[in-house]
Amino acid sequence: MDSTLSTSERLEIELACQRIGIAYLHAIDHGDPDAAAECFAEQGVLARPMQPQQLIRGREAIRASLKSRPKGLVTRHLATNVVIDVASRDAASGLCVLTMIGCSPAEGAQAPHESAGPLYFGEFRDRFVRVAGEWKILERLGSIAVKY
Repeated sequence: MDSTLSTSERLEIELACQRIGIAYLHAIDHGDPDAAAECFAEQGVLARPMQPQQLIRGREAIRASLKSRPKGLVTRHLATNVVIDVASRDAASGLCVLTMIGCSPAEGAQAPHESAGPLYFGEFRDRFVRVAGEWKILERLGSIAVKY
């Protein structure tokens, strides 16, 4: 931990890291793999929660992987219990509890959609980096602990 950071600087970094982590989930849930990929640093690494052993390296590989998600899949991800540890002005790490529910409604069906599950509980372990003044995800390692 960088003890030269003021409380307000540390809080700004924590908030920026929380925001980019949530922005990634928002983009996924709204079918925007390009916006989700842009949350990562160029050399970013992603392990999707359903495939935690498969590391996807590089923003363009992450983009391609996210574009391969099933087209009719509707998801909502909830990130809670977010903790960000600030290492320096340009680096931080984090952990959040992940809840995800999904469904595949019939084509043209209007929300709200009914879901019989599955419901997943897991986490993301993150590393963040500031690139040209902007916070990005350097590494996002997902895992699932419980499937309901």
